[in-house]
Amino acid sequence: MSNETPPPETPAPDPHRKWVLWGVPLCIVMAFFELDRALGGNHRSWVYVAEWPFFAIFVIYMYWKLAQPQEPFDDSADPKREIE
Repeated sequence: MSNETPPPETPAPDPHRKWVLWGVPLCIVMAFFELDRALGGNHRSWVYVAEWPFFAIFVIYMYWKLAQPQEPFDDSADPKREIE
């Protein structure tokens, strides 16, 4: 018998990470695409030039928000309601 310790377990991959890895670069590419269109004369594209970076920030914010540990919800102190 050997006294080898088992290797440490690797943590499970974060399921929300793919949204950041795909979403943020996609938003950056789309912002540059719309900037090119806006500089070409499409005036409506100026709105999208500002909108795509906002979407990237939103993806990062939601990833951060969903990655926070959450306390279990306890409604035992709430009064019980009956349907009449």
